[in-house]
Amino acid sequence: MKRALREFTIEGIKTTIPFHLQLMDNDDYRSGNYTTKFMDDFVLKR
Repeated sequence: MKRALREFTIEGIKTTIPFHLQLMDNDDYRSGNYTTKFMDDFVLKR
């Protein structure tokens, strides 16, 4: 999935692909060690 997101090209509009790549690099997200508050904290730390 990360490879596909990195190789994906869309011109003319902004996408959330960079956000999803950062999310997939997060250790807690990858291990499933998160709660409903995770996204609030994740977005603030970006």
